[in-house]
Amino acid sequence: MAVTRKAMAVMRAQQPPGGLIQQITSVGGQIGVPTFSCYCATKWAVEGFTEAVAQEVKPEWNIRFTLIEPGGFRTDFSGRSMAVAEAKVAAYDHIDVRANMRERHGTQPGDPAKAAQKMYELAVMPDPPLRCLLGSDAQEAVRGKLETYRENLDRFETLTRSTDIQE
Repeated sequence: MAVTRKAMAVMRAQQPPGGLIQQITSVGGQIGVPTFSCYCATKWAVEGFTEAVAQEVKPEWNIRFTLIEPGGFRTDFSGRSMAVAEAKVAAYDHIDVRANMRERHGTQPGDPAKAAQKMYELAVMPDPPLRCLLGSDAQEAVRGKLETYRENLDRFETLTRSTDIQE
């Protein structure tokens, strides 16, 4: 947040004002991923912060934001760079994060070089989107979440609306 605020101050002061702030989050900023609850929480925080700040800037500042939400890419993220707590909680013995990561490592669908090229393309767009998923797995995961969300909205609409004050 501090870096974003400082970048915005620089962008407001320069002539002409403006610029693009790309926040690299994750598909985990849109969906909950088992065994990644803390990771997802941080990504959701960046998403919420950026979405709110994007609505707070004055149009004449010409400051834009893009949340880049990658899915799985063939990097070392789930390989040797993945740190997992040594202590296990017996109640969660049905989940083996190490096995899940070993199985996923090297099979992710995303190509890091292609992602870098797409981030550049987003950076030079005259009107970039607030959010951009990268990777077919991210697209499928968020599409599934949106469908579930819509079903839930429809199913509980009466309950949801019943809390309004009746005037």
